[in-house]
Amino acid sequence: MMNESNAEEMIDPRVAERENMETELKKLNENMTKLSRQVDEIQEELDRKNRPDKLGWDDVVQEIIGAITFSIPFLFTEEIWEIAKTIEIWRTLAIFLMTLFVAYLFISKSKLSNIEKEEWHRIPKRLLTVTTVSYMTSVLLIYIYGINNIANLSLGQYISATIIVSTFAVIGAIAVDLVK
Repeated sequence: MMNESNAEEMIDPRVAERENMETELKKLNENMTKLSRQVDEIQEELDRKNRPDKLGWDDVVQEIIGAITFSIPFLFTEEIWEIAKTIEIWRTLAIFLMTLFVAYLFISKSKLSNIEKEEWHRIPKRLLTVTTVSYMTSVLLIYIYGINNIANLSLGQYISATIIVSTFAVIGAIAVDLVK
């Protein structure tokens, strides 16, 4: 049966072509809308990944893991205890300051990681957490494993040993915290 639209198509084939083009245009618009949404989602994900990392408990846990992992091999090395017994206090202080300086350079000046610059009284917070975690880890590991008794360390030697072992703990804490 012939209806009005069939009659128009038979009279003017451009009407059918126009309807097909309108249908395809609607499909293209729908696809563009979907693509636009997907691009927005990808951009949001990139923005989230590129946002600087704020210091949080996850970072402190990573610092603890790094400090333990890097200090344990040196904790059981007899040469470390012999150095701690013979080193002068000014050299121990120099090692301590050198360790702080290297940690400061890694945290504040290197571009190893995208971390937010957070400070406490003009001191980078990560430097504070890294050093606190590392030195506390070294003190506790030396005590827990009884190394101070095995090596017969005096209090000064215990402090020297802690500072020497903490050099490696600081490096480990920074490495695990900054490399994600």
